[in-house]
Amino acid sequence: MTRLAVALMMVLALAWSSRSALADDGPVMRERSGQVARIVVTAEPGLEAVRRDIEQRASATLAEIAADLDELPAPKQIEIHVVRDASDLARVAPQGRGAPAWAVGVAYPDLGVMSVATRRGSQLVDTVATMQHELAHLALGAALGDHAPHWLHEGFAYQHSSEWSWDRTETLAGMSWFGGVIALDDLDATFPKEEMPANRAYAEAYDFVGYLARRGRYEDTLGNGDRGPFRRFLAALAHGATLDQAAIRGFGKPIHALFDEWRDNVHQRYLWAPVGVLGLAVWVLCAFLLILGYLRKRRHNRARIAQWDREERREVFVPPYVPWPGVDPLDDEPDEDTTDPKLPN
Repeated sequence: MTRLAVALMMVLALAWSSRSALADDGPVMRERSGQVARIVVTAEPGLEAVRRDIEQRASATLAEIAADLDELPAPKQIEIHVVRDASDLARVAPQGRGAPAWAVGVAYPDLGVMSVATRRGSQLVDTVATMQHELAHLALGAALGDHAPHWLHEGFAYQHSSEWSWDRTETLAGMSWFGGVIALDDLDATFPKEEMPANRAYAEAYDFVGYLARRGRYEDTLGNGDRGPFRRFLAALAHGATLDQAAIRGFGKPIHALFDEWRDNVHQRYLWAPVGVLGLAVWVLCAFLLILGYLRKRRHNRARIAQWDREERREVFVPPYVPWPGVDPLDDEPDEDTTDPKLPN
């Protein structure tokens, strides 16, 4: 009996140690069912530092993403493969899946697998930003399945990565100044095969989803920053609602009304804001010119006063006395100052 108890305790101890070792293999996150989803990162030889950096950042990034997908399905395990060059992404892709030739990162949400590259040829890549972008793709795909349109996928991934592009900002400004906003119903069909920062479809998707994430429940600015309505919108999509039904559930308006709001917001930010900035710049320039004119006039007045002072201090030139040639006719005349005054009798 004693031997049986000891054996049972040893089995339990081994089982517990195995569970602990499994939990230490990598960062973890809890999914809705209470199971554990592990993040396993592998890298090519020589990329150990990149692998460690991704391991440290991936769990925090996934926690932020999971906050937007609360109570929705999550991947049980995530595999991240790090390669040196983007041309190797296809080599590490799951069998039969491949990778786009232009990509620097790719995700396979149905498999919980993603790959990132550290460079494309001689061009270095922000590996952390790519990892964050692809993790968001992977998590949203696991949560929503095929209920998320392409523009929502791209916009959601952008919200959870640290990437920013001046070209994309210029694209939005150009769309505001010269027109060219793509209708929401046509947006998915206009995405190019190769992602370019300046492409209108990507710029529009990134900015529109960002607007939804920041909008809050109502159009006014009081609720800006409240992501609760955006999360309810995603949850409704995950449960099979249409875009309009999910938008009404989250924001109280159908999706096309929200798109019209966003378009007005873009015009305000990129069309009217520059006018205000230009007016401010003109005002500053006028103020600068007035100050410059005042300083010049003040300097000129000081110079004139100094000139007047010099003229006042200037000594009057008195020529030397030159005697009259020959006999001075005035020598015989008495000097009025030396004659005695005549006294009255």
